[in-house]
Amino acid sequence: MHWTRLCWIVAAFIALLALAACSPIQSTVAPSLGDGKPQSNGNLPPAVEYNLGDAVVIQARFPADSRFREMPVRLNGVIAAPAVGGPYPVVLILHGTHPRCPVDEMGIDRWPCDPEVEQPNYRGFGYLTSALAAQGYVALAINANAEDTFGFGEATPGERLEQLITLHLDALATASAGGDNNFGVELAGRADLSKLAIFGHSRGAERAVALARKWATDGETRSYGPADGVLLIAPAIIFVDPAGGVPVPMALINAACDGDVRDQHGQAFFEAARLAPDQKAWTISVWLERANHNHFNDTLPGDPFGGLEGRPDCEPLLDADAQRAFLAAYASDFLTTIFSPDPAQVRAALERMGGDVASLATDVLYGEAAQAAWLADARHRLPLLTPTGKESLTSSPVGGAMTADGVTIFFCPDGYYTPFTNPELADCRRAQVTAPGQPAHAVVSWAAPGGALRFELPVGVDNLLFFDAISVRTAVDPLSPLNAVGAPQAFSIQVTDRSGVTASVAVRPDEPALRYPAGEAQPDDLFGELFTGRLPLMPVRVPISAFEGVNLASIAEVALVFDQTESGSLFIADVEMVRAPVSPRPTLSDPPSAELIAGAEAGDVEAMRQLANLYRPTDALGVQYGNLEQAVFWYRQACAAGYANAQVDFYDFARSHAERHSDEFLDEAVACLEDAIEQGHREAIIAGAFRTAFIEQDYQTAFFLYALLEESDPELAVQRRTFADQLTAAEIDAANQAASTWRAENRVKTYNDFFVEVNSPFRQP
Repeated sequence: MHWTRLCWIVAAFIALLALAACSPIQSTVAPSLGDGKPQSNGNLPPAVEYNLGDAVVIQARFPADSRFREMPVRLNGVIAAPAVGGPYPVVLILHGTHPRCPVDEMGIDRWPCDPEVEQPNYRGFGYLTSALAAQGYVALAINANAEDTFGFGEATPGERLEQLITLHLDALATASAGGDNNFGVELAGRADLSKLAIFGHSRGAERAVALARKWATDGETRSYGPADGVLLIAPAIIFVDPAGGVPVPMALINAACDGDVRDQHGQAFFEAARLAPDQKAWTISVWLERANHNHFNDTLPGDPFGGLEGRPDCEPLLDADAQRAFLAAYASDFLTTIFSPDPAQVRAALERMGGDVASLATDVLYGEAAQAAWLADARHRLPLLTPTGKESLTSSPVGGAMTADGVTIFFCPDGYYTPFTNPELADCRRAQVTAPGQPAHAVVSWAAPGGALRFELPVGVDNLLFFDAISVRTAVDPLSPLNAVGAPQAFSIQVTDRSGVTASVAVRPDEPALRYPAGEAQPDDLFGELFTGRLPLMPVRVPISAFEGVNLASIAEVALVFDQTESGSLFIADVEMVRAPVSPRPTLSDPPSAELIAGAEAGDVEAMRQLANLYRPTDALGVQYGNLEQAVFWYRQACAAGYANAQVDFYDFARSHAERHSDEFLDEAVACLEDAIEQGHREAIIAGAFRTAFIEQDYQTAFFLYALLEESDPELAVQRRTFADQLTAAEIDAANQAASTWRAENRVKTYNDFFVEVNSPFRQP
């Protein structure tokens, strides 16, 4: 459960944290630069406290003559902004439900109270606003105490907060437009409120979710938003239903040693997102070892409720400054993923956040012990097991049969229940083991080695070349007698192609997600045993490239084979094939030379191509040489000249830009791609075939394009078989004949072939 309301009893002590003079707050956190390395604090923009004056918010549930109808509020907070340039994206930070005004003899925090005794919860994120301003954002943490007080009637949840936010952000919009500015920092031209991220701590996190949903759908006109992404910090849930996920990218940081949200139930936002139909935004959840609830906010004391007995993994707690440094670095990378137009920068940020699906799962992030669970958007994953009911244990979401061979599999619904309320679910151990978010999952057990969980892949979804890895999100049941106490678990992943050839890859020894969890099994009079630790379900990934000797374009079955240990029992939440949301092909990032610019202006098409790639914006700030308009200009010049290498690069850029921002360049880039296809450019043919088959669903043209590669790359050309059943025999014959005719008169060319043809002095090897 969430314990925040009980904080009233310690309000008298917390009052010692009263407001200090309004002045710059010096950050003690070194934020992350683009390469993940700390930046010197000496260069950070200051976090400045501001006071926009007094205002009133309306509580609509009270009649016009009620003294509670118009609630007085103080519009204060802390803000930091880059010293020059702009406009920059805006980050709104919402603190949690912590003590506000001193309580009276009835235990109520009467509102309003003197600012000298009101707890400045917003100030605790001054360090974060400063760190983010150094990365190219206007960041502000507002005083949201008015939302939480019970001392001025009880309003509809969120009603006060949204009005508060509007008053603050409207004032920011005015200041950025050159109007009245009472924020204490220069803001003219600084803030682009159409680009907005919301961070929320504790219950501020659930409010960030609610606001992101509302602003995405209500159609109202505002001076800001809608939200482009939400970051949930030690999230708590009281009023907001997690079901349905969030319509924008979402990141969660769960504190492993949370002494407030002790069951880390905010993880339910992640678990609900994976069940959302047509889920269009990615989500990532981090498990930060030894972190507590309050140290993300540097004005708060230690966590109020403890509950860490029997938790050897929480001894000692993470240093408070290190915990805040982790948040600052993580937040910077999260913002890069949602605001940078450059795929290379986005990919690098996701890798540092633990979202690199092509790599093995890590247990260290930003130098701290941490793990990350990645949920790709629906386009980038193919679920084989998503436990939603007993029927989901016999048929996979892709329509293939699922069979348990020599293992037992058992369905556990989500939520909390006990062996007394649901005796048939005793094996789920829901009352004995804390699995953050209490997700629905399967219990898979084996009493002897060699059993398997098998997933049939129907034709049409059997091409593993479209994916980067097979991912299994799992944890070891610490109370099962089938698991050796203290020992890790292990298994293999096996794929079998349609000709019967098999490849098997054993997970690496001591895989982080398969380690025996830290904690103690303690006797309990009610449940027999209770496990004191936590059981976050985390991914085990095997890259597709690890499966050798099989036809990865035509796989009949994927299987989890439990052949590495004598016995075992695992909680399994997901089995899926995943691919990275952005291409791994890096963009160039060096500033252009005078010679290169002169060559492009003189008509050298290779110089044009390189210049366009160099001008791609490379982070959220837009480095000095990053310029979207220049990049598009030079791509257009080189494409118009018929240079196939540039035409392919333009399409790659426009496709990535469409995924993250808008499709404003996509149509002309597709036309350039078609020209490169006519010239026989291998990468153009591959990109065109994929687009034609899986976006435009023109299967005959796609079949023809894949067939062009038959002689130059037989393995890749096999992909055309994945949709062959969509065509008639006559259509297939016609496509094959057309491809054969083309190959008799042309050949497939590579980037290097086109480099040689232009004979540019700027040609790269």
